[in-house]
Amino acid sequence: MNVDDYLDLYNYAKSIGDAEWQESLTESLVTHLNTPVPTEEAELSALWERFDRINDELKQLFVHMRIHADSARIGEWEEKVWELKLERIIVSQHIRFRGVRA
Repeated sequence: MNVDDYLDLYNYAKSIGDAEWQESLTESLVTHLNTPVPTEEAELSALWERFDRINDELKQLFVHMRIHADSARIGEWEEKVWELKLERIIVSQHIRFRGVRA
Protein backbone atom coordinates (compact mmCIF):
# COMPACT_ATOMS: atom_id res chain seq x y z
CA MET A 1 0.00 0.00 0.00
CA ASN A 2 1.12 3.53 -0.56
CA VAL A 3 0.80 6.47 1.84
CA ASP A 4 -2.44 7.68 0.25
CA ASP A 5 -4.04 4.28 0.86
CA TYR A 6 -3.11 4.42 4.54
CA LEU A 7 -4.49 7.94 4.83
CA ASP A 8 -7.74 7.02 3.08
CA LEU A 9 -8.23 4.07 5.40
CA TYR A 10 -7.32 6.22 8.41
CA ASN A 11 -9.92 8.82 7.44
CA TYR A 12 -12.52 6.09 6.92
CA ALA A 13 -11.71 4.56 10.33
CA LYS A 14 -12.09 8.01 11.86
CA SER A 15 -15.44 8.56 10.13
CA ILE A 16 -16.82 5.31 11.56
CA GLY A 17 -15.30 5.98 14.99
CA ASP A 18 -12.92 3.03 15.07
CA ALA A 19 -10.07 4.37 17.21
CA GLU A 20 -8.37 0.97 17.45
CA TRP A 21 -8.19 0.68 13.66
CA GLN A 22 -6.87 4.24 13.43
CA GLU A 23 -4.09 3.38 15.87
CA SER A 24 -3.26 0.21 13.92
CA LEU A 25 -3.12 2.15 10.67
CA THR A 26 -0.90 4.80 12.26
CA GLU A 27 1.54 2.12 13.43
CA SER A 28 1.50 0.46 10.02
CA LEU A 29 2.13 3.77 8.26
CA VAL A 30 5.05 4.59 10.55
CA THR A 31 6.54 1.16 9.85
CA HIS A 32 5.98 1.66 6.11
CA LEU A 33 7.67 5.07 6.16
CA ASN A 34 10.63 3.79 8.18
CA THR A 35 11.27 0.84 5.89
CA PRO A 36 14.25 1.66 3.69
CA VAL A 37 13.57 1.70 -0.01
CA PRO A 38 16.23 -0.17 -1.99
CA THR A 39 18.37 2.21 -3.96
CA GLU A 40 19.12 1.80 -7.63
CA GLU A 41 22.71 1.03 -6.67
CA ALA A 42 21.63 -1.72 -4.24
CA GLU A 43 19.31 -3.25 -6.83
CA LEU A 44 22.06 -3.20 -9.45
CA SER A 45 24.49 -4.76 -7.00
CA ALA A 46 21.99 -7.54 -6.23
CA LEU A 47 21.56 -8.20 -9.96
CA TRP A 48 25.32 -8.49 -10.47
CA GLU A 49 25.56 -10.83 -7.48
CA ARG A 50 22.82 -13.03 -8.98
CA PHE A 51 24.58 -12.95 -12.36
CA ASP A 52 27.82 -14.13 -10.70
CA ARG A 53 26.01 -16.88 -8.73
CA ILE A 54 24.40 -18.14 -11.94
CA ASN A 55 27.81 -18.30 -13.62
CA ASP A 56 29.24 -20.18 -10.64
CA GLU A 57 26.35 -22.67 -10.75
CA LEU A 58 26.87 -23.16 -14.48
CA LYS A 59 30.60 -23.79 -14.02
CA GLN A 60 29.90 -26.35 -11.29
CA LEU A 61 27.31 -28.09 -13.46
CA PHE A 62 29.65 -28.25 -16.47
CA VAL A 63 32.44 -29.73 -14.34
CA HIS A 64 30.00 -32.20 -12.82
CA MET A 65 28.71 -33.17 -16.26
CA ARG A 66 32.26 -33.66 -17.57
CA ILE A 67 33.27 -35.84 -14.62
CA HIS A 68 30.06 -37.89 -14.69
CA ALA A 69 29.40 -37.95 -18.44
CA ASP A 70 27.95 -41.45 -18.29
CA SER A 71 25.48 -40.66 -15.51
CA ALA A 72 21.77 -41.31 -15.94
CA ARG A 73 21.16 -37.81 -14.56
CA ILE A 74 22.90 -36.05 -17.47
CA GLY A 75 19.53 -35.02 -18.97
CA GLU A 76 18.48 -33.46 -15.67
CA TRP A 77 21.73 -31.51 -15.48
CA GLU A 78 21.41 -30.32 -19.09
CA GLU A 79 17.91 -29.06 -18.34
CA LYS A 80 19.24 -27.16 -15.31
CA VAL A 81 21.93 -25.62 -17.52
CA TRP A 82 19.28 -24.31 -19.92
CA GLU A 83 17.22 -22.92 -17.03
CA LEU A 84 20.25 -21.10 -15.66
CA LYS A 85 21.17 -19.75 -19.10
CA LEU A 86 17.66 -18.35 -19.53
CA GLU A 87 17.77 -16.82 -16.06
CA ARG A 88 21.16 -15.28 -16.85
CA ILE A 89 19.70 -13.68 -19.99
CA ILE A 90 16.86 -12.17 -17.96
CA VAL A 91 19.24 -10.87 -15.29
CA SER A 92 21.57 -9.37 -17.91
CA GLN A 93 18.59 -7.63 -19.55
CA HIS A 94 17.71 -6.09 -16.18
CA ILE A 95 21.31 -4.93 -15.80
CA ARG A 96 21.28 -3.42 -19.31
CA PHE A 97 17.93 -1.76 -18.58
CA ARG A 98 19.71 0.15 -15.83
CA GLY A 99 22.23 1.46 -18.37
CA VAL A 100 25.09 -0.91 -17.66
CA ARG A 101 26.45 -3.22 -20.34
CA ALA A 102 26.88 -6.78 -19.07
